[in-house]
Amino acid sequence: MFKKILVPTDGSDMALQAAKYARALAEKFDGKITLVHIVQNYYSLPAFSIADTVTFPLTVLQDLDANGRLILEKTREAFIDFGGAIDTVLEYGPPGKQLVDIAVKGNYSVIVMGRRGLSGVSGLLLGSVSNHIVHYAPCPTLLVRGTEKID
Repeated sequence: MFKKILVPTDGSDMALQAAKYARALAEKFDGKITLVHIVQNYYSLPAFSIADTVTFPLTVLQDLDANGRLILEKTREAFIDFGGAIDTVLEYGPPGKQLVDIAVKGNYSVIVMGRRGLSGVSGLLLGSVSNHIVHYAPCPTLLVRGTEKID
């Protein structure tokens, strides 16, 4: 049932909590875990400019990439002593769109991710990756909210 489990992570506490749920599912159903972090491309980063162009120093882009790798490693720590298969993927682009594309191409059976809980004006203005996933993912999505204990 849950043979291919996609676990998006941004390194937040909610993402780490979601990783624990994903691990429980993988252990129960002998599933394979794929941890993914999306680095938002410099051309899709929110920015305001007078001249219609924004230049980011190469070091900023390298730092974004390095930070993404650290986030994946931090999340992977939730899988210490995990007996199943686990992969890590670092991608680039708009997070919601990229995650849906990965889920489609990889034929994932479930997406397990944290939800920060932005709502109202904040959610409307900032957008919501989890909201995008729920509406466009090709498979069931488990949104983890709160810090409940996992049995």
